[in-house]
Amino acid sequence: MVDFTLSALAIHGGLRRFIADDGAVALGGMLTHMLPEDFFDQQPLWTNDRSACLVADVRLDNRADLARDLSLEHPEELADSAILMSAWERWGESCLDHIIGGFAFIVWQPQKQILFAARDHVGERPLFYHRGKDLTALASMPKGLLAIPGVYRGFNSQRLVDALVLTHPDWNSSYYEGISRVPLGHLVRVTPTSFECKPYWHPVEGKPIRYKRDQDYVDALLEIFDKSTAARLRSPKGISAQLSAGMDSSSVVATAARILAPQGRGLTAYTSVPRKGFLGKGIPGRLFEEGPGAADVCAMYPNVDHVLIDSAGYDLLADMKAWTDAMDEPAQNCVNLLWMSAIMRDAQSRGAGVMLHGLSGNATISADGWEAMTTWFRTGHWVKLFEFANNLRNRGELSFKASAVLATNGLMPRWLKLKIKPGARHLNLDYSPVNPGIVEEYDLVEKAFQKRHGNLPSIRTQRAKFFERFDPAPLNAAIAARFGLENRDPMGDKRIFEFCFSIPIEQYAAQSQSRSLVRRAMKDRLPASTLARNVRGQQGADWYLTLAEALPELRAEIPVIEQSPAARHFLDIERLKKLTDTWPAEGHELPQIMDSWNYALTRGVALGYMLRSSDGPPAGGG
Repeated sequence: MVDFTLSALAIHGGLRRFIADDGAVALGGMLTHMLPEDFFDQQPLWTNDRSACLVADVRLDNRADLARDLSLEHPEELADSAILMSAWERWGESCLDHIIGGFAFIVWQPQKQILFAARDHVGERPLFYHRGKDLTALASMPKGLLAIPGVYRGFNSQRLVDALVLTHPDWNSSYYEGISRVPLGHLVRVTPTSFECKPYWHPVEGKPIRYKRDQDYVDALLEIFDKSTAARLRSPKGISAQLSAGMDSSSVVATAARILAPQGRGLTAYTSVPRKGFLGKGIPGRLFEEGPGAADVCAMYPNVDHVLIDSAGYDLLADMKAWTDAMDEPAQNCVNLLWMSAIMRDAQSRGAGVMLHGLSGNATISADGWEAMTTWFRTGHWVKLFEFANNLRNRGELSFKASAVLATNGLMPRWLKLKIKPGARHLNLDYSPVNPGIVEEYDLVEKAFQKRHGNLPSIRTQRAKFFERFDPAPLNAAIAARFGLENRDPMGDKRIFEFCFSIPIEQYAAQSQSRSLVRRAMKDRLPASTLARNVRGQQGADWYLTLAEALPELRAEIPVIEQSPAARHFLDIERLKKLTDTWPAEGHELPQIMDSWNYALTRGVALGYMLRSSDGPPAGGG
């Protein structure tokens, strides 16, 4: 059975396959060389007394601390899996309180008949499970479980609908009815008579951090951020990074460059730019040419090689299928994934082993601080509230009306929201390829209303929901599978989340400035132009050039998709056909045009491809 799983996961690579089978439980995996010490990896690992067997996909970011605490000899000759095993022998399940990094691991204890598994705090590594009548199985990706005979291949209808209308899915769901996701910061414990999957960590559970001076928060953040960035530079190959004109990726590149320079090392930074033929039109108020802004950052660091790259020559449909196959879920924002493929492929060709990014920044270091208005409103700090809202308006970030909505979040009753904004119950599905026939069945009008206008009663709840919205692991796994790169986010470190979720929300809005914490922290690391920028980037503004080229292939794909009963149930097939036949000659920067062609069409084809490839029946549907 493990052979079935490992064969299905072969797309994710591996230099050596291994299996440990004692009759009751079989464990297996495939080793890779992402870290310098991976050369020493000898999995599967058994304790000397054969009381526990461990298999792991692991990168430990606090190796040195663990080696000291565990009194390990010659830790430089130990793989991270061996250090993890030593941590298990010392602390057992409590090792989760001591380790930091990206990991998914399983420990089988034959004498106790306990199977224990855990996923890292912030979800860098994926882990899924299937529970059947006579079988419990875990695997890195759903495809590994779907390969097991008897595992139900039908789709999870609610998860599919959530993807179609971009509402927030159940945290432990996957796209398959018979497979569940181990959420971020969760553990699994299985015995012959019981099963539990429960959280062991969440960033909102941290002890509040309070300092006397605003500068103390900046100093503490920089210390942690330098550590988290340095930990993610460990690789036997080169370092690369995605770099936009925004503060998140710029902060990552600048900090990595500062750390690498004394070692005589550098990195390659990639910026996506529009293709030749781009007409220079994008969403009003957005920055669609990020090359110059990114170049300003690179000019400060001689050890950064700046590469501008576009997606010309890449096949949208083929790339969409490749991402979907690798992620075990439909590709979203397919045009953006196309230029990401271009970046990853170039980095791979240059011998890189790591791709840095800063996607967690919005939740951590560069949180905008808008939630502070809720606190100020409730505590009567009207002057602070007005000064902050006025600054947001003057900088074009937020209107007074929008600030008022945020300030009263959790206080305004539903009837009043509907009275102030009668159209709040209107469901605009221009961006979605969902079949109109299932809107009522899945109560999509109400779900959309709750997403846009629902009350979150406290900042703690708001931040918890924000953390739970994203799971980076499927994308990370796909990048490793397709390009041999490890996707690493210094802003997504456990220590960063704990710090950023424990300090006062006002620190993100200090000096009446949004994203205040990162602006203050990076004042000596980034150019003034980057720190002052408040315009969001629009990567993929040249989407219409790529889509126009792909129309014939998309047009041919849709009839194939239509053969799938599941696709016909969930997707508006006729609309997809119409979109491929009514390509607009202009207006590609308009929201309604982008919603229909750049989003609805591409997302519909991506989901349709997954449905017709798996060809499983829709659970609970037609």
